[in-house]
Amino acid sequence: MSWGSEMSETFTHRPVLLDECIQALAIRPEGIYLDGTLGRAGHSREIARRLTTGRLICVDRDQAALDAAQERLAPWMDRVTLVHSNFDQLNGILDELALDGVDGMLFDLGVSSPQLDDGSRGFSYMADAPLDMRMDRDQGLSAADVVNGWSQEELRRILTQYGEERYAASIAAAIVRRRADKPIETTLELVDVIRSGMPARALKENLWACSSPPPAPAWPWRRCLPWSDCRWARSSL
Repeated sequence: MSWGSEMSETFTHRPVLLDECIQALAIRPEGIYLDGTLGRAGHSREIARRLTTGRLICVDRDQAALDAAQERLAPWMDRVTLVHSNFDQLNGILDELALDGVDGMLFDLGVSSPQLDDGSRGFSYMADAPLDMRMDRDQGLSAADVVNGWSQEELRRILTQYGEERYAASIAAAIVRRRADKPIETTLELVDVIRSGMPARALKENLWACSSPPPAPAWPWRRCLPWSDCRWARSSL
């Protein structure tokens, strides 16, 4: 399902801590606010409708989110500016808009549901899809590039550091062996490699490894490097 088709249906998503966020922002009708993680535009909608002469800047790496926001925020687009960027570029964004600062900022970190629901994005293991996992598809580095191009030691490191994977060394070795024959190109191919890199006792301990794709916490690609919100959050504060 695309962002656009989902946005045209009855919108039932309730943003995380919506009331608390709106209360903390203490929105003034003439104020300038920035939503650094537009996503489904749930928070932005509530901010925009409280503005009169104010301005809302909506930032997202995912062009699909910005396209869908044109419909979602249509009643208030006269006071909304959509920016295709990452919130770690905050200073540059404000400079480009000739703004010295804003009255309030909001960051709702994490992957948006439409990104998980769209199998073609490669964020989910419930369907076979290209190993993409880029929140910004204009960004060059994909999960496939990492899996097929990074060294065994670097793969082991990110599996350990971001995935807290107990069998990081053996899984990294399995990836290198498999890609020597042919590139690992899809999510379910990667799942198969993960299973092959785990010892038999681990497969017995983890039923998911025997019968179904691994749950998200078991695999770190969407947590590491180009997909990590934590690194960008630190640079924005």
